[in-house]
Formats: sequence, C-alpha cells, structure tokens
Amino acid sequence: MSSYWVASDKIPVEQKSVRIPAENGTNYVAGQEIRLRLDPTLKFFNPEETYLEFKVKINPPTYSASGIDQLPCPTRLTLDAETGGQCLIRSLRIHDHNGVLLEEIENYNTLVALKYDYHTNESLRNKRAMTEGSSKHMLQTRGTMGNIKSLANNWYNSPYTTNFVETNPINASFTASDFKTAKICMPLHSGILSSSKIFPNMLMPITVTLLLEDTNKVFRMNDGAMRFRKLTLNPMFLDRKNYAGANASVPTNGSFSSMRLRQRNNIGEVASQCPFVVGEKLGFQRYVDGSASVVAFKNASHEPVIKEITIDGSYVRINLNASVEVDGKGMNSAAEDIFVFSQSVADSTSYDPTYTISDVNLIVQQVMPPASYESSMMRKMKEGGVINYDFESFTTYKFSQLSSDRVANIRLPINNSRCKSILCVPTDATIYTNKEALNAKETYVESNFTNLTSDPDFQLRSNRSGLVGIVDEVSSYQWLYDGRLQPNRQIPLTKTATTKSISAQHLIELDKALSQSGITAHSMVKFNKNFVIGRALALGDAVYDARNKDFSLQVNYESATAPTKNKLWLSFVHHIRSIRVSGNSVSVVV
Repeated sequence: MSSYWVASDKIPVEQKSVRIPAENGTNYVAGQEIRLRLDPTLKFFNPEETYLEFKVKINPPTYSASGIDQLPCPTRLTLDAETGGQCLIRSLRIHDHNGVLLEEIENYNTLVALKYDYHTNESLRNKRAMTEGSSKHMLQTRGTMGNIKSLANNWYNSPYTTNFVETNPINASFTASDFKTAKICMPLHSGILSSSKIFPNMLMPITVTLLLEDTNKVFRMNDGAMRFRKLTLNPMFLDRKNYAGANASVPTNGSFSSMRLRQRNNIGEVASQCPFVVGEKLGFQRYVDGSASVVAFKNASHEPVIKEITIDGSYVRINLNASVEVDGKGMNSAAEDIFVFSQSVADSTSYDPTYTISDVNLIVQQVMPPASYESSMMRKMKEGGVINYDFESFTTYKFSQLSSDRVANIRLPINNSRCKSILCVPTDATIYTNKEALNAKETYVESNFTNLTSDPDFQLRSNRSGLVGIVDEVSSYQWLYDGRLQPNRQIPLTKTATTKSISAQHLIELDKALSQSGITAHSMVKFNKNFVIGRALALGDAVYDARNKDFSLQVNYESATAPTKNKLWLSFVHHIRSIRVSGNSVSVVV
C-alpha cells in the first residue's frame, strides 16, 4: 500500500475506447473466418475490457405457400439460449504480426457453454440476455404444469424475432421479415483477451481470428412448441367448434377447422400469448405413455396449419387453413390432457436456416501511459531486456469413443509446464442435420424416467448436441498420471447416470477443477445436462508440470443399459502460458 512516506511506482494513464473493424469483409456466414487486426499504433490496451460487437440475423428456409406439401412451414427460431452469440464461434486463434501463434482455443463454444452453465445465477443470466443474445426465464412464458424452468422459451421478447404485441386477431403470415437483426456485444473468453494485465500491443501487434460454427449446432426452437423437449410446457387443447357452432370434443374419426386452447401454461386472454405463428403446422400429443399417444390425421385431410390466432371470450382460438379429419380415436380434453406442438420442422423434407453476421468490431480500451514510461521500456529492451507476459489459457485435446466401448482409456498428450486443471466434456459425436438437431427426435435423452408421465417434462431430449457433455450410462472414472491412480479409488457415477440423483464425490472433484480453471461454480443444476469430468492438478496459486507424464482417464460404462451415442471427448487443460519478447523475437512458453 502506498502512503505519503513511501514512493509509489504507479503512473497516471489515460484511457479511451477504440472500435476496430474486421479486415476481411463486411458479411460472414457459417464456416467463414473473421479477422480483426490490432494496429501497432494501438500501443497498450486493457484486455479484460475488450468486447466483440456484431449484428446477426437468422435467415429461415423458403416457406411453403400452402402448408400441405413437404416444404418447410414457419416456426420461431433462436440461437442457443444459454450462450447466445458465443455459440457462433467454433475456434479462436491469436497471432502476432509475424504469424507466431500466441493462443488457440479449439471448440471455443463448448468451453463457453461449460462456463456459462456452471458460472451462472439470475444476475449473470439477465446481463447475458441484455448484451450477448442469450435468453432468460420469462414469467410471461412460464409453465404451470410443474415442469422444469426453461430458459429456451422466451418468444415474448426474443432478440431474433418480432416481439410480443397485443393484437387480435393475428392473421398475417409469419415470414422471413419477422426475423430481425440482433445486435450482440460480448466478451471473448480467451486468456489474452480476459487478462487483467495491460497488453503491450506495440511490441507484438496481434490478429484475432474467429472461425464460425456450422448451422446445425447453433439454432433452437422454443421449448414450449416442441414435442421432444418439455412437452408439458406446451399449449393444451380444449375443444373444437363443431358444425353447429358449439364447442365440443372431437369424436372418433371426427373433423375440425377451429379449436380453443386451455388456460394453462400462461395461455390467457391475449392472442399474442400463443407460442405458435400463422402458417405453422401443428401436432397433438396425449399425456400418456407409448407412441399411440400421438393424434393421427387422415392423409387426405393433411395436418392442421394455422390460418388465424384470435380470442374467443376468455380463451385463445386457433383457426386452421382447412378442416382436418382425425384418423381413429378422437380428442376429449375432459378425459385426458392433450398438448399441442409444432410439426413445421418434423414434417419438412429438410429444414435449413442460415445466419448472417455483419458490422463486426472489436471494442478495445486503449491505455495511454506517459511518453516517459514508453521510452523507458524501449530503452530497457534495447539493452537486452526481456518482457514476460503471463496469462491463463486452455488447450483442447480430443478423443473419439464408440458407443460400443464399455471401457474408454483416454490418453492425453499434455505438454504444458504450468497446468492447473483438466475439464473433460464427452460431447455427442453424432452428425445431425439441421432438421434433426432442431426437432431433437433422435438426440440424447437427458431425462431417463421409467414412465414418461413420471418425468416433469414428459420427455426431455437434448437440443444442444455437440455443444455439451452427455452422461450416457457412465458408471465410474479414475485418473492415472505420474505413475499413480488419482484419486486412489474410482469415482462412482451410477447415481448421476440415472439422471434422477447425485454422485456427490464427482461434484466435489468437479467444483475443485472448475475453481482452478477460473470458473466459479455458482450453480450445479446442469451437472447432468452438461456433464463434465474434472480434475484439479494443483490448488490455490500452485501449478503442476505435466511434461513427460503419461496422462490417461479411464471411464467405465458397466451398467446393464448400454450407451447410445458415440462421443467426442473434449479435454480442456487449463494452464499458464508465457509470451517472451526479446529484441525483435517473440516466443511462447507453454
């Protein structure tokens, strides 16, 4: 602490915000690179106050004009609810002006998904929803059937589609113009760009390169419109209007062209509270176990397509394009609960939305110390001085595992001298099309209850395939490194694998690993939705030299139920890197 009697080495500095545009274009799509070069005239900047600013627009597929063919019908789409704009970045690389690779994070969006799922609370979620294009739980779209709270059901004020407007009736078709341009301002979670130390860009001008993610990993439907996610969050069928104009149930092989929704799941007296849109194709699911619970329609009558959403007294009424005829058992809401879901994606031959990113800028806080400080630093460099710039980062190691492998021996060729922890994420390696990823019919089952009706969500499949870790019947794990088993007994995971209980020792190990990775675990609620195996290699400010060590992780799948998915293990090794600047040379020590 400085005082009147002790000289301080602190110097006064000025700071200003600088906007640096991308240098290789103005518009970008999936699979392309964005390059942002910091000119050496920007001599010093504060990395932890650096933000990426851009605009993104979802471009839906060409919609069907009639709704009775196999062309796509409209439905609301968003980006990943938890990560928002962060999910668009597959990898991040930082080079200096001579092409020296200073930092690289592969599968960047998986790392951010891990961080945002565990380092989260209500305040952080609200802040991310304001600036990063993520979503949050809304009272206006909450469920009233006892389902799990959903972040992915905010169609009320989504940044990607037209906002909630109290209009009645709603009869304008939902088109591409209803997808609006969202403005994102988000931090980049790299070691250099998150450091609290002022970065001397004048000595090693950096270029940030971002590789954009494929379309099949970034788009989501709203949970309250899906059959295979949180069905009990969906609107519920009440009755039809029969030929006499009276409200009644649908008899066996009966038909209807208009129906009302029950006052459940926040469906009230405003047409805009309905999560569906005009032109959307609908399906109906009875709240019973078994595939026969889906309401079937005769081929000649096609399936229900929304023509108009309006108010009938105190109920929301949906009018259809044409009358549809039930094939077999009718629909009686007095005898059973019937949920309405979107069939727009499932009934199309393909469903291929895209995204466009534009107006990309890196917002940098330039620091301007006195000229005497700069001249003193350069003089010391000319006299043979060396500048060491330490920062914490991640290195990604990958390992593929088949679903038939009951014992996975994952070897990690770690060559980092100052390691702190390892975070291993077993992602679903299945290659899904856009349609399959959106509809989530064949994706990993996150809630594995014996009976569907005992699950508060009825059925919960993942809509974040390839982005998050999956449990998939794992039974235990144990590390082997430095010639010893770590810990000396296997960590059991059988309770976690049931998706209905907790293996406490695993969470204790994970909490230590997250803490050593600079991730404060405010919430463990996603411990089985984004499954991670963690190991702290050192505690506090200590580090571990992993060079010339044989690292391996043995994961066992010994339960009677076999795993269902091939996996790509993404192991993020958190470590300290050092950039050394001497004369005209720049080197990196890992």
